Amino acid sequence: MHEFALYGQVSRDDHHRTLQQLAGYTRMQPQETVEIHLVFKPRTPAGLDHLPSAGGSQGVMQQDVQKLKTMLNAGLFYLQLVGEVVPDKPKGTENDEDVAMSNGDGDHAESDRSADEKSAVRWSLDFKDTPEPGKQPVSTRLVSRISMTDGDFVRFLDNFGYEYVSRYIVVGSKFYDHDTTLFVHKVLRLSQISADEAVRDTSFLPNITELPELDGSGGYTIQASIDVVDGNNPELKERATRQLLALKEALKQAVDLTPGDRLSLDTRVPVTSTRTQ
Repeated sequence: MHEFALYGQVSRDDHHRTLQQLAGYTRMQPQETVEIHLVFKPRTPAGLDHLPSAGGSQGVMQQDVQKLKTMLNAGLFYLQLVGEVVPDKPKGTENDEDVAMSNGDGDHAESDRSADEKSAVRWSLDFKDTPEPGKQPVSTRLVSRISMTDGDFVRFLDNFGYEYVSRYIVVGSKFYDHDTTLFVHKVLRLSQISADEAVRDTSFLPNITELPELDGSGGYTIQASIDVVDGNNPELKERATRQLLALKEALKQAVDLTPGDRLSLDTRVPVTSTRTQ
């Protein structure tokens, strides 16, 4: 799947006005969104630093060794576990627990309530490639989102060679216009804890407004994006690009949408060597 996107900045003072304009444009009320992001970094393949480097009397590394080192150095990207916080169900005159208790099924009600509490955060494993190089009218990159419904997520990633780095939270408002998603959001800081605790911890949710902001100015980022199953299909690519450029023109009085800076969207792990010369 490929993501086509444009980005813009919204100041704190313009935030409310921008939401009103987007609500009018999309003909819908904003959907409040809260996402917990856990960042995982791949471990460097063991023994990589023991491979010979180019230079010395031979001058050029042997072709097979060069190919192996390039392969082991390639494809190292950060992954994220993204937990979408599911809003509480609206309270009615009678909930499922009351019905179960009235039927003498209190144990089942307790079990159902525990299941609901565990599903308060809907997790997915997200991979985002670096946007395509060159001057592009919109940012285009390969993305993958896999739903994670059960199991030990941290152990799963550890077995694949990924280790937990940090966490943060994204809060904002989403709008939808046909197949385009408009997400006005900002990043909040979270205290750093162990990976196992980070997956289970939701203690900060009742006090989100008290969390420190990453951007001290209080500004927001707006992302307009379209997900395309086959981004290499010329017709689908052209249509997605055309839709985003039309959206950019329609909203130019409210916000300036441009392709994202490729370096700031780079999800690759910096290549470093601990080998001593």
